[in-house]
Amino acid sequence: MLQFRSLFLTLALLSAAVIPSFAVTTVPAPVNIGLRDVINTVEQSFSSANRYDSPDNDIFLVDLTADFFQRSTLAKNNREMRADGQFYLKNADYQRRDPLMFRFDYYRPTTHEIVSDGSTLWTYLPENRQVIVSDMSSFFNPDLSDPARNSGFNFLQGLSRISKDFEILFSQQGRDMDGNYILELTPRRAMESIEKLFVVVRFESVRRFVQNGRRIINPAYKNNRRADLPRPEWAFPILSTTVIDHQGNSTTLEFSNIKANMGLSGGLFKFDIPADVQAVRPPGSR
Repeated sequence: MLQFRSLFLTLALLSAAVIPSFAVTTVPAPVNIGLRDVINTVEQSFSSANRYDSPDNDIFLVDLTADFFQRSTLAKNNREMRADGQFYLKNADYQRRDPLMFRFDYYRPTTHEIVSDGSTLWTYLPENRQVIVSDMSSFFNPDLSDPARNSGFNFLQGLSRISKDFEILFSQQGRDMDGNYILELTPRRAMESIEKLFVVVRFESVRRFVQNGRRIINPAYKNNRRADLPRPEWAFPILSTTVIDHQGNSTTLEFSNIKANMGLSGGLFKFDIPADVQAVRPPGSR
């Protein structure tokens, strides 16, 4: 049995003085940011409920690619395991009845793939010449799994409603060395694989949200989202996550080289089973 666990605008205005004639840098006014602002930045970035609030009739975070680094530590013997690879995400849009799709391509220490198109989950293990195929059709069915109405059921799908599923506080550290916010999440109801969850949220994403009048999509930038998002990676506010389970084991995922809203094809989230690979459909794969 394979088990895996695993989400602005800085303005620098240069003004020329008449007397004397030299440039002066105007520093943006400080922004008051609270816990709710950080939570809302995460939730609204992943929520398709914003679609009709947008002047260009689109959701905020459509898709993304990112490099990831994974570090897992076993509490029993303090053994650490590391892995890295490429992560792809196509966000759910419940207005259009499109499910969330994702792909993890692991490069080290061994190559394997975890792919989901929203109805099927493929876990491909080349060394075993085997792919585990799980039926996710009811799990990701927009009628049954809309996070706005129902309980969260996995971390990616539940990012648009974390405040409903978790008690959230700033961690004791509060912010990392770069000023990004660190949230500590405790499940409101017992979860099988999560005792505690820590999420590092990008400061620039939160500041942009607040400066936009606490809106994830700024209506002032109609048909000019580049001006609203001068750096597209700000659309994905999550820099890292750390899951701690009930045995004290921890798994950290760090994201880098983030590229958002690239127009990823749905074909990227399909897996064609090679002819010489055994497809395994375990009982209870839902």
